[in-house]
Amino acid sequence: MICVVVFVSFTTFSQITSGRILYERKTNLKKIFKDNQRMKNMNMDLSTRIEEFELYFNDTSSVFLPIEGDEDLGWSKYLTTHNIIYKNLNKQEKLAILDMWGTEMYVRDEMIKRDWKITNNKRKLGGYMCRKAFWEMNDSTRIYAWFSVDVVPSVGPEGFDGLPGAILGLATENGTIIYFAKEVEAMKPEQEKLIRDVTGKDVYTIVELREILIEKMGRWVKPKDIDSMFSWL
Repeated sequence: MICVVVFVSFTTFSQITSGRILYERKTNLKKIFKDNQRMKNMNMDLSTRIEEFELYFNDTSSVFLPIEGDEDLGWSKYLTTHNIIYKNLNKQEKLAILDMWGTEMYVRDEMIKRDWKITNNKRKLGGYMCRKAFWEMNDSTRIYAWFSVDVVPSVGPEGFDGLPGAILGLATENGTIIYFAKEVEAMKPEQEKLIRDVTGKDVYTIVELREILIEKMGRWVKPKDIDSMFSWL
């Protein structure tokens, strides 16, 4: 009798299916507004702005929230975005609450399907090994993302998702906007935190709100800038 013994070796990973991610965002205002003469004339502080956001998630839902700082930035606060984004991962739907100069605007639409290209490049973020991917947003802008398969749900900062794991790093090719995870915490957020009731509010699709903004702000904002804003939702 011949006995064949097969030994199976495997490594158990501590995968996270629900939790909280703390992100730090760096926005290079000087690069963003370098060709804006009006901003130069206003003599505003266009140094790099550092802000924090948090993402709560489980295997069906997520919410992306800005963390309000103590510094009073006045009107210049609106040089960067502070959107709140809820996602229903099962239905592939999102509710975005845009802070438009102190007024909340509500957008309910399908989650954007992006054509990510996954590379073999890796780096560690928030204590997790991540793999690099990129997306061609348009002819002149490429977005890089670093995702971890050990943080299981396909979630990320802003409206970004669609990779085989959570996005722990996100950056424009020219470095104008960079998100990096500072902490990843395994926990179970209350379901009430992941849902927002907007009954009685004016809720638009992206197409509808884009048309409104172009009509009201077309004198000051170029359509391509509005399109760029919506591409982050």
